[in-house]
Amino acid sequence: MVFRVHFECADLARTTIAQQPDPLWEVLLGLHVLQTDDEPETFGTWRERARARLSAVERDLLALAPPVGYSPDFLTPRAASEGLEAGLTAVAATSPGQLRSELTRLSDAVRLPAWTRRLAGGDSTVMSRVVHGLRSFHRTKIAPQMPMIVSAVEPVVAKHNDTVANEGFEKLIPQLHGALSWSAPVLSVDLPHVDRDLYLGGRGLRLLPSFFCWKYPMMLLDPALPPVLVYPVRNEWARPQVVVRRPDRGRAVADLIGKTRAQVLLGISGGACSTSELAARVGISKASASEHARVLHDTGLVTTHRVGSSVRHMLNQVGADVLAGAKG
Repeated sequence: MVFRVHFECADLARTTIAQQPDPLWEVLLGLHVLQTDDEPETFGTWRERARARLSAVERDLLALAPPVGYSPDFLTPRAASEGLEAGLTAVAATSPGQLRSELTRLSDAVRLPAWTRRLAGGDSTVMSRVVHGLRSFHRTKIAPQMPMIVSAVEPVVAKHNDTVANEGFEKLIPQLHGALSWSAPVLSVDLPHVDRDLYLGGRGLRLLPSFFCWKYPMMLLDPALPPVLVYPVRNEWARPQVVVRRPDRGRAVADLIGKTRAQVLLGISGGACSTSELAARVGISKASASEHARVLHDTGLVTTHRVGSSVRHMLNQVGADVLAGAKG
């Protein structure tokens, strides 16, 4: 399915490339990443630490930011391009009509907690809590990563600037993402479950790089809002600074010596699982499965995180490499 963005001559002249990520888009997309197990080699360590340190007001935000599908547009106002506090001021000033419309749309897709009804009704106390949660999540989960994020984004954006200056907008499109294609005057965005048209009408398009935009480009749903296309940025050399454990590979291999632990690693490679599920897969006791999974986690071969009262184990890239070597 395709999201088609229709340009006029004025739109090409008014299309811009943001030079750095938007703080509230990074918050929203970070909340999405937090609720998945995707790209463990990129986000695994960050996600594990963020989940362990999620405050109550930050946890409330998860209801407004499901990992797939629609998230309300009011969470990412254009004003955030001027800074976090400007963006939060705009969030707090969201009109009652926009809140009702967007939260109603969200409730059609997911079950919302009772407090969101008060938010939709314009309860300023609830809105203040949402704003506090956004500020806290940025301060504790996003801001500490900003030096790495900036180092990843700046060279990519510089390349995009050069492409536009020397070769034009048409040559830029395939550089941004494989889901984008240009057939004048339409920019097509190949997205799952989205078949829409957006007419820019002379407003131009803001191209916004994002580190936490991890899979597909994203756009706002409301066509009346300032048009923006958020696209993923990766810088391969910067990725290990955030997410990849740097285990002692010799020690990791030594810990793997022995049939049972190799079977445990192979069991985890079959997909994310709880300790009980892992024990059943391998045919060992839950206590033994837990101990072997602990060693594999400590050596950086698997990622383990808590979900409610249980834990989930999943193979990361280092573990996959070791397993592939063992198979070879």
